[in-house]
Amino acid sequence: MFAQRTFCSPRLSARRLAISAVSRKAAPKEIQALQSKANLKLIQAQAAAGHKMKDLGQSLLQSKFEAKALDGSAVVTFDGMQNLRKVEISEDAVSKAGSATALAEELLKALQDGHDQSLQGSEDQVWSLYQKYPELMQAPLTQIGAGNTAQDLWANVTKTNETMKLAEELFHHFDKDKDGHWNFQETSQVQMATEGTEMTEESFNSLIIAAAPDGGRHLTEVDMDRGLSKEQVLDLYTNAQRQRQLGFVLDIRKDHAHVFSKAKDTEESKEEPTKTSLAVD
Repeated sequence: MFAQRTFCSPRLSARRLAISAVSRKAAPKEIQALQSKANLKLIQAQAAAGHKMKDLGQSLLQSKFEAKALDGSAVVTFDGMQNLRKVEISEDAVSKAGSATALAEELLKALQDGHDQSLQGSEDQVWSLYQKYPELMQAPLTQIGAGNTAQDLWANVTKTNETMKLAEELFHHFDKDKDGHWNFQETSQVQMATEGTEMTEESFNSLIIAAAPDGGRHLTEVDMDRGLSKEQVLDLYTNAQRQRQLGFVLDIRKDHAHVFSKAKDTEESKEEPTKTSLAVD
């Protein structure tokens, strides 16, 4: 599925930030065209710059960005890669907020603020790295795939009648309460069925925020409890650009086949008659 892949590697996250920074800060004349083929000089330069990118990724993981709510009664901490690292809630937080629902809303605002601080605090460092080592912009042509051929990880992610139908069938299969959303429990079941791994509530919340418009700034506690809508699930599975932005790869054909082949095997095992043996003296 996708929750465990929401946060991508330091290299991919840094590259995504850099591309965003280029579009905002670089004048047209500063953007160099990507080379169609790699040469030895470029490969050597990329190898050297790759160590700098790795160092930056490690540094960002060690960075801390805090956001507070209710005069410090609720504190959230993110690293420089927009990963949520810690949530601290004091005993008097509920009384200060007035209710558990109000506390949840304040905490959600702090999470959104902390995420934004982390993003803003890392953009300049990433932009500086790409300014100093522009050869990194050529990296997708040689660091992904074999030889000089760039492998498009999202080549099979398409929005067609077939993929939309498969995504709808997968959605309805796991929408057990039929409310048109995948809540935490339902999404966890999808994760287990397709990847064989458990999903944490932290990963689920991060996914909801990432999939929401405007970075989840207008999400409410009700939205978080409700989970992913059918439209969001279908978009995540069939929108290659969306997957690139979020840093993961979803294959609806693979997930659909995996889930429904298991379901078919289960049904066949139930229908198979119990064999009995007759002892002959």
